[in-house]
Amino acid sequence: MPPEEDQDFEDPEAQPLLGPGTRGESASVLDLVWQDTTDRDFGREYDEVHVEDAMTYHTTFLKGWNVFFVLKNTIWAQQALWLMMARLLAMSLLVTILTYLFMPDPNHVNSAKFREITSVMNIFLGLMLSFFLTESVKRWCHCIDGFMGLFNSIRNLSMQFHALGAPADHSRSCIRYGVLSSITLINDLKLMAMDEDEQQKSLDGLWERLINSTRAGSNRFCYATVEEKEMMRNVHDIPGLMWVWCGSLIGRMSQDGEVPPMPSPTYGRILDLCQQAQMNIKQVRCSMFVKTPFVYVHTLATLVHVTNGLFAIALGLTVGSSIEGIVEHAQSWWYETEPDPTATLPAEKWQIIIIEVIKCTVAPTLYQAFFMLGCSVSCPFSDENSAVPVNRMLRSLCDDLSDSEKLALCPPSWEPPRFSKT
Repeated sequence: MPPEEDQDFEDPEAQPLLGPGTRGESASVLDLVWQDTTDRDFGREYDEVHVEDAMTYHTTFLKGWNVFFVLKNTIWAQQALWLMMARLLAMSLLVTILTYLFMPDPNHVNSAKFREITSVMNIFLGLMLSFFLTESVKRWCHCIDGFMGLFNSIRNLSMQFHALGAPADHSRSCIRYGVLSSITLINDLKLMAMDEDEQQKSLDGLWERLINSTRAGSNRFCYATVEEKEMMRNVHDIPGLMWVWCGSLIGRMSQDGEVPPMPSPTYGRILDLCQQAQMNIKQVRCSMFVKTPFVYVHTLATLVHVTNGLFAIALGLTVGSSIEGIVEHAQSWWYETEPDPTATLPAEKWQIIIIEVIKCTVAPTLYQAFFMLGCSVSCPFSDENSAVPVNRMLRSLCDDLSDSEKLALCPPSWEPPRFSKT
């Protein structure tokens, strides 16, 4: 017989990993974070329309009919689209009038032949439009990824300096050069849509604003000196070569003992952040400067306009001949004692008109809208509706850099680190 104390002994390996009170304790910890016990893993979007910019919006309202009442930042708010539709409508009206006046017999006009032409062209147009839209959206996303990578490299570089306790003046100068590279990169992309005179004026205005900018708060990373402007005056790639100054300053800090020496992995990691920033700048430049071949886009544009024109002509022929048939039937009904039994009834003519109007207005509108959408997305720095919100992203970067500097200088319960002991 085992002793009594052995009978009361409980094997710890036989006990569950989560005790009876563990689940309750975890729930209480979560309640400290989430006062509401429902929907803890996500936050519901409100149903109201919210569109801040091209990449900041809610999707809840898009699931209902509210989508028909939103025009801001959409392709349907572009004046060029409706101007082109008005031209096609005027062409259809002209063809309608000419058909009615110069073709007395409606049976002589067979608009179905024109519809066959548009049916064949729809195949090529759909394929080319799909490829163009896919390529444009892909380039837009690559541009966003490049900017996000550039800004994250600057944030990580700032964290490295704070973790090493590098001197504030040198680390702040290095971070400032990174921010200046972002500012000049944004300005270079905006210059793409300007002529040479406007480009030089915009560049001079940028340097003037940077020199006269305040050097307090978040703007401590967004200013330049007159000496820096003169040194960068004749430089072709200002955003990329700004990081040469960053690398040189980091090397000087390493020689002075403010950061780890050059053979150390930490120094290699810091320089790797500079190289990543340069790679992200090249990614943004390639996304914006390397466009879809002009011969492809020109052929696509020609095909869109020709197809839309054929739709307008087919609509005018159909409406003109149908109206002429309706008038002829009315005249035979009122003035002839024995109407032609083989004549087409007006109801059929009206049905043809309604169907043709819907088809020949919806299809050209969609073709023109998709083509304009692809052009807009492929040039985000020259179009308001698809513009990349780089200014908002840049302000967020400067705010993060300013906040991280404040937190690094005043930790909650320890002294700030310092790699250099001198």
